[in-house]
Amino acid sequence: MSDKTAPAAAPPLRARILMVDDRPENLMALEAILESLGHDLVRANSGEEALRQVLLHDFAVILLDVQMPGMNGFETAQLIKSRERSSLTPIIFLTAISKDEQFVYAGYEVGAVDYMFKPFNPDVLRSKVAVFVDLYLKTEQLKEQEARLRESEVRALELQHRAELSQSEARTSEIVDSALEAIITFGDDRLISLFNPAAERTFGVAAAEAMGRPVDELFAPEYRGVAVEEMCAHAADRAVSVLEGKGSGEPDVPPREHSLMGLRASGETFPLEASVSCLQLDSDRLYTVIGRDVSERKRAEEELREQAESLARTSHELQSVNVQLQARQRELESAMASRSRFYASMSHELRTPINAILGYSALLLDDIYGPLNEQQARGIERANQAAKHLLELVNDILDLSKIEAGKIDLEIQTANFPALVQDLFVTVRPLADEHGSELSLGCEEALAITTDPRRVRQIILNMLSNAIKIGEGKPITVDCRSREDGGVEVDVRDEGRGIEPENLERIFDEFVQIAHPDQQLGTGLGLPISRRLAVLLGGSLTVESALGEGSTFRLSLPPKLDVRTLSATESLPFPVPTDDDPLTPASGESASDEGRSEKPASDASASAAGDTVDDGSTDDAVSVDEDGTGAEEAAAAGGETDAEPGAADGEDADEDDAGEGDEEPHAAPLAGRRRG
Repeated sequence: MSDKTAPAAAPPLRARILMVDDRPENLMALEAILESLGHDLVRANSGEEALRQVLLHDFAVILLDVQMPGMNGFETAQLIKSRERSSLTPIIFLTAISKDEQFVYAGYEVGAVDYMFKPFNPDVLRSKVAVFVDLYLKTEQLKEQEARLRESEVRALELQHRAELSQSEARTSEIVDSALEAIITFGDDRLISLFNPAAERTFGVAAAEAMGRPVDELFAPEYRGVAVEEMCAHAADRAVSVLEGKGSGEPDVPPREHSLMGLRASGETFPLEASVSCLQLDSDRLYTVIGRDVSERKRAEEELREQAESLARTSHELQSVNVQLQARQRELESAMASRSRFYASMSHELRTPINAILGYSALLLDDIYGPLNEQQARGIERANQAAKHLLELVNDILDLSKIEAGKIDLEIQTANFPALVQDLFVTVRPLADEHGSELSLGCEEALAITTDPRRVRQIILNMLSNAIKIGEGKPITVDCRSREDGGVEVDVRDEGRGIEPENLERIFDEFVQIAHPDQQLGTGLGLPISRRLAVLLGGSLTVESALGEGSTFRLSLPPKLDVRTLSATESLPFPVPTDDDPLTPASGESASDEGRSEKPASDASASAAGDTVDDGSTDDAVSVDEDGTGAEEAAAAGGETDAEPGAADGEDADEDDAGEGDEEPHAAPLAGRRRG
């Protein structure tokens, strides 16, 4: 900063005196009294004009009339005192009317220093005004001295900085030469005065060649001139703010990063990031540019941008594919719903003639139509067995379609263990005896859970049937135990040949059967239905097996089933009940809870010739000759007895059918078929 020479003699200071009165003659009288003081006298004819003058000038003292039209003296004084700059200006009230004590008190209350009555002594008024003018002038002198002192402090600080700068030049030179970033200095003339080794490597120019050249030549043409001027102006402003903020403790303003394009000696341009600082000297400014080549970073940013665009395109494609998949899923769900309706309809249409076959074959085997020879009886028994297997397949398909359609009804009750398993032992005992398997139950304590006991029996019955069929006549063990949360786990363990590891999950798929040479195939639906029922009950059905050691099927159920928690959109692999209506087949069948309520024949008029009578209902009616009058009822009863529970009767087929499963068809002996 340049030194300024002080003038030889400072002109005398003059103060301003504001006179406020609505009567011009009073203002003229005040001028005559105060003119001898040799200061500037300012007139104001109203309170509003006085306020305008206070905004324009500073006054040593204000002479203010009390009674004025519009804004009176008290209001004017109050507004003057409310302004910070004029709050300390002394005010003397002059009045010829408002001489009561209350007016005097009001004057002093708004900030007046004196309250004088007209007529007043001119010498007294002049003396009082002179005192306030003298105080004002001394205050102004103190302000001027303070400004000079501050300026001296600034000069001293500049000298100190200059000395410190000289002392640190050696250290700075070492730091600049060893820096990894390009450091360039230049003055107001924009000519380079320092060019460190890193700058030589960055711009490809030797320091000797760069010294004295314009700094603009180091940048691409579009970044020369105005761009360099803006960088330098910002750096200079920051230097001033730093210099002024040192004494006040204000925080330093951080330098600004500038993105430029550098120019190498070979003519190649490259991205450059630089910060510019300014050092204010006595008569010049020293600018310092610290720059770095960011070519590699820009290249990496460009690659990241391209990757982001690629990801965005991929995301858009995935969204499009997802929309297509959702549409296909809806189509698949619609197709599955149509398939379920078809299964239900066909199951009804198939069960009616199958039950008739079972009924008539039972009548034939019981010699209702006359004696049969051994070969005829053997053929009819085989037809009866095949019909029962077909009915079991139809019933399983109907169960599966109900589960998929979410039309399985649940009856929440208490299921007690081991009593439930003991009841099932009675049901499967004939099948176990036929295969030579011994049944054993291990349950340390009585357990109870809240679930659907009928569905639990259906699942465990299927587990027992499978264990007997694949157990090779070896013992079958059932274990019951409590879970930590109060639920129940039921293990059915056999000691058969076991299941291959790759088939452990396949056996739970529809129509998948793991066949062995000595085993007849079942429907392939028992285990899939059982697992889905287990999930519907809030539990799971799993299997563990080792070849040559046997298999263990484990049913795990929660302590309490709350049907309100079931959701078709979460983890269930199939829909859950959404209403109380059962699955209604297209043929108009009124299905039971299990979908197996069928009557093979009933209440039809018998024909003398033994022909079949069609009464127009959905069930077939059978009639016998005159020697077998009333045998329709016997056929129905025989169909329910001989066709094994769960085949013809349709009621609680899962409990009574000892041979239900997916390993092989029913093998239980026929009841009531011995010939006389």
